[in-house]
Amino acid sequence: MNHNDIERLKLIDKRVREIIKENNLLTTETDFEIVEPERMIEAMAYRFPSNFSHWSHGRDYDRLKTIYDNTGSGIPYEVVWNFERPRAYLVNTNPFPLNVIILPHVYAHVDFFLANSFLRRGRAVADIANDARRARVRFHQYEQEHGVKVIENIIEAARTISRHQDLDPFAERIDEDLIREQLIKVEQAKVEYLQNLNGAAAGGFKDRQELEIEIARIVYGIRLLEKKTPPLPDYDLLGYIIDHAPIAKKAYVEDILKTIRDQDRHLFFNGRTKLLNEGWATYWHVRIGRQLFAEGLLTPEEHGEFITFHAQVINADRKGLNWYRIGVVLFEYIKEKYDKGRFGDEYENCKDPVKKMNWDTKAMKGTEKIFQVHDMYSDAMAVREFLTDEFVHQEQLYMWQEATNPITGETENVIAEDDPAVIRATLCKRMAAGGLPVIYVDDGNYDGRGELYLRHDSDGELNPEYEGAALENLFYLWEKPVHLETNEVLTDIDYSPTSFSKRIVHTFDGKKHKIVDA
Repeated sequence: MNHNDIERLKLIDKRVREIIKENNLLTTETDFEIVEPERMIEAMAYRFPSNFSHWSHGRDYDRLKTIYDNTGSGIPYEVVWNFERPRAYLVNTNPFPLNVIILPHVYAHVDFFLANSFLRRGRAVADIANDARRARVRFHQYEQEHGVKVIENIIEAARTISRHQDLDPFAERIDEDLIREQLIKVEQAKVEYLQNLNGAAAGGFKDRQELEIEIARIVYGIRLLEKKTPPLPDYDLLGYIIDHAPIAKKAYVEDILKTIRDQDRHLFFNGRTKLLNEGWATYWHVRIGRQLFAEGLLTPEEHGEFITFHAQVINADRKGLNWYRIGVVLFEYIKEKYDKGRFGDEYENCKDPVKKMNWDTKAMKGTEKIFQVHDMYSDAMAVREFLTDEFVHQEQLYMWQEATNPITGETENVIAEDDPAVIRATLCKRMAAGGLPVIYVDDGNYDGRGELYLRHDSDGELNPEYEGAALENLFYLWEKPVHLETNEVLTDIDYSPTSFSKRIVHTFDGKKHKIVDA
């Protein structure tokens, strides 16, 4: 971009901000920086404009840079961070109309950051921009004191599990002694109730012996609970390590682990709202782009380029989920649905397909509804409520797989699953866990030896390569054997997956891996 382009972009930016306010979107001071592609690649590799050093950042930078140098692609058009004062990058090699489309896109993201309850929570976790910048200084000092290899090993191990967090996005860590105390009180109340029964029959027991057996069972459970850590399954794997691993008692190790945990807790909310966030930004950039053209701020040729870039952004992709396309189409679907009054008992109970297809009460509640969704919903919530059977079929939001056409020999995309209920359930499960397998700490003192026992609570198998490396990294932090109970999917004689699986326990003791039946 040359000087004239930048000055013109500033004028358009002023009008975009006015349009944003006219449409009741929230705004705050937002910093834009026009950068070289290499700076964008660096930001992608480090996750933030400034962050601590680690070998994986260099690896990611080299990979992205190689792709960009050889293809001219591989980097986003823009990036914007949900900081206290939002910050965005525009790439100086973008064509002018593309950077114009990015302005309303970024401002709509900022509105989403400010309005959405999940992203407000993410911002409250930490002042992430300043924390990351300060961590860079502290971690460098730790490298000088303890050696680069030691610090990188700790970071690597922590990052293995830092994204495995509590499935409740608003959960806070509670001291496990308090949890244990409350659980014991509940069980003791059960014992007291049973002991005060006026005869065994009053409690539904056939005789006094059966009643006494139940009391003894609960008392035994209380004794186990008094010693069990954690008292309930703990899905915050790194949080549990920080609270219980001896290595975390070292101040510099605790600082590293807490910093990495806070960064991923901040990003956790981005991952749970990506579909809506990108859909909202795309919804507004296309509308504001049309208005800029109508007001003469874009030439017909530039608006044509604008439309071309927008079409590329929302292009349907059968190899994966295009967040931009599904997100924007979902908001448009919700708006039309509520503008036409296609909600409520009368609409839902209508049995006449023709009447239902032409239903339009002129309710005009669409704008109100999409703002409500953008304020209060996560992706999983939106999928449960709005990915109707109609929407799934309309967008062909199916699960696709590649197959060879037996006649032509060409590779084609074919439908592997088109049941809307299955698709909704699959997407909700993926979105609630951020696409990660659900794993929790079941026992931090397994078999009374202080070993760590984890359970994998999802269908299917884990990636064997990642699974083994993760256990080794966990051992580095826990410093005692680590066990993971998971699934092994059985295969038939043709080596094709079947519906059968069994539970196994994968153990790493610091020297070797061992797998046995659970």
